[in-house]
Amino acid sequence: MILRNYLHRLLVITCLLITFNGLSQPTPTMRNFAAAETDVHYQEMHVEIDPAVNKIAGVITFYFTSRIDQLNRFVVDYQDDLPILSISRGNTPLSFSRSDDLITIDLGKSLLVGEQDTLTISYESDGTLRQELHSGIPVISTDLDLGVLWYPGKRDLTDKIDSVDLYVTTPPNQYVAGNGTLEGIEEIDDKWIHHWRHRHPIATTYLLELAITNYTIVKDSVLLRDGTMLPLYHYLYPESVAALSAELAATPDILQFFENHFGAYPFADEKYGHAQYTAGGALEVQTMSFMGFFNFEVIAHEMAHQWFGDNVTFGSWTDIWMSEGMAEYLSGLAVEALRPTEWNGVKTSKINSITSQPGGSVYVTDTTDLSVIFDGRLTYNKGFYLAHMLRWMVGDTAFFQACRNYLQDHDAAFARTSDFQEHLEVVSGKELDGFFADWFYGQGYPSYTVSWEQVQDSVILWIDQVQSDPSVSYFEMPVPIKAYRFGIVADTVFQHTYEHQRFAMYVGTNQVSQLLFDQDKWILSKGNKIIKLITAVPSLDSDSLVIYPNPASDFIELSNDASIDEIEFIHASGIQITRAVIDRRVSLEGLISGHYTLVIRDRDKGIVSRRSLIVQR
Repeated sequence: MILRNYLHRLLVITCLLITFNGLSQPTPTMRNFAAAETDVHYQEMHVEIDPAVNKIAGVITFYFTSRIDQLNRFVVDYQDDLPILSISRGNTPLSFSRSDDLITIDLGKSLLVGEQDTLTISYESDGTLRQELHSGIPVISTDLDLGVLWYPGKRDLTDKIDSVDLYVTTPPNQYVAGNGTLEGIEEIDDKWIHHWRHRHPIATTYLLELAITNYTIVKDSVLLRDGTMLPLYHYLYPESVAALSAELAATPDILQFFENHFGAYPFADEKYGHAQYTAGGALEVQTMSFMGFFNFEVIAHEMAHQWFGDNVTFGSWTDIWMSEGMAEYLSGLAVEALRPTEWNGVKTSKINSITSQPGGSVYVTDTTDLSVIFDGRLTYNKGFYLAHMLRWMVGDTAFFQACRNYLQDHDAAFARTSDFQEHLEVVSGKELDGFFADWFYGQGYPSYTVSWEQVQDSVILWIDQVQSDPSVSYFEMPVPIKAYRFGIVADTVFQHTYEHQRFAMYVGTNQVSQLLFDQDKWILSKGNKIIKLITAVPSLDSDSLVIYPNPASDFIELSNDASIDEIEFIHASGIQITRAVIDRRVSLEGLISGHYTLVIRDRDKGIVSRRSLIVQR
C-alpha cells in the first residue's frame, strides 16, 4: 500500500483489527475478541453490484474449524447499522446478536477442537463502496476502510482464509477485477456473473477486494524461473490504455528481478496484474494490485507486497514495516538493478524524509493510532532504511538468502520482526539484538564527525558520533571510509563501537586530499563532518632510530638508545595493540599479518615517532 502525500489512508481507513504479540487487540471501532477461536478455511461469496449504484446484495457461506473446546459461537466483524437479512446453517436459522460492530452467532451446539461447521449470512449494504467516475463512467471498488464494510467476515491477523470463490453479478459490459483466476463470465437474464477463484491463503483484512467498471483488459505474460509463463492482466480504463502502456511495460522485468532475489512468485499458478481505480494511492490486493496511479516505483512497491505482506503477512500491526517498509525497499532494489542512475536519488530522498524530525521509531508504539501505523516517514521510509542497513550489516549474500529463507519458512502465514531477525542471524552468524534495539525499537539517527591526519603512509582517523534522540545511547555500526587522491586510493570499513575510536588506513605513497564518509549511503545519518587535522609530530632523526627486521614475524628491535617506553601497533583494519619496550626488543606475538602504523612513545615526551611495519605470518 502506498501514498506519496503521506496523509496515507487516514480518511478512508477507519476500522482496523489491531494485534499485539499475535493476539487480537481492540481499536476504538473494532474489537473481535473471538477472532482466534475459529479457523476459516473456505468462503463462498455471491454478491450483486452495479457500478452506478453504491449498494451490495450478498450471501456468504463460511466453512470453519473450531480452535477451542466447547465452541458455541462464531463472531464476525460488520458495521452495526448495516442490515443482516438472515443467518442459517442450511435451512436452520441461527440466532445472533450485534454490538460494537460485531455479529455474535449462536451455533446452537458446542464444537470440539478440530470439529468443522458451516453457516451462511445473507446481507446488504448501502453506501459502503468507493464509487467515482472516470470520463463520466461509474467505477466502483471495495477498497474502503480496508475492506471492513463490504461483507461480514473476520478481519484479524490470526487467520488466513485458505480458499475463496467469489461470484459477482453485474450489468452487462462491466468487468470485475479480483483475486486469483477468472473462471468465466456467465450471462443470465441480461446480467453477467463473474466467477473469481482463489486457491491460496489470504488475509481478509484488506487483501480480498474487487473493482468494477467498463475495463479494457490488456494481456501480457512473463517467463518465470521454472520455465512457465505467468499471465499478466491489466484492467485499465479504456481512455488510459495508451498513456499507461509505457509504465506497465516494466512489469515483467520487475517480477523477474524479484523472483531472482526473493524466490518464486507466490501465486504462480494463478496470475498477476493491475486494476486501475480512482483512489489517491495504491493497494496490494492479492494477485492484482489496485492502482490509483502508475509509475515504476509504485508498480514495484505493490508487486513486492505479493512476497512481503500478502504471502507472508505481518503478525502484528507493530510489525507493519515488514510489509510496507520491505515493499518500499524492494521497490528501491528494483530501481538499483533496473534504473541504477536513479538509485542514489532514492536513498537521498529517504534520508531527507527520515531526518526531517529527530525522533520516531519503526516499531509502532501505539497500534490504535492510524497516523502512527501508516506513518510515511517511519513505517515506509525508515523501514526502507532499516532493511538497507541490515543488508549492509550482513552482506548481500546473507541478506538475500535470509529473506528467501524467511519467506519460505513462513509461506502463506503470519510472521513477526523477531522471525526475520532470527533468519538474518542464522545465515550471517551475526548477533543483531543491538542493531534492532537501536534501529527498530530506538528512535532517531546518528551524526558523525571524522577527524584525520596523514602520517607517512597511513591516515590516522578518529570517529565521533552524536545521536538525534536520547533513546539510543550509541549507534554501533560498520562505517565505510574512502581516501581520495585523484581517485579512490583506499576503501576501508571500520567497526565503530565507541566514542572517539581511533583507526588507521594504509594509503601507501599517496598524499590524501580528502576522506569520503559513507559515499554509498549505507547508514542513515545526517550532518556528518570530515575534519582534517594539522598536527606537528616530533620525530627522531631517521638515522638514529632503526626498526628491524621489516617485514617481521616474531619480534622487532630498536637500534636507538633513546628513551622509548612503548609502541602502539595500529593495524590497517583498526585493531590496536600496545606493547612495552624492554631492552629495545618488542614481541609481535598475537599480531595478525598485515600493515601496521607504529606510534612510538616516551612517557615524558609523548609521541616521538611514527613508523610503518609489515608483519608476515
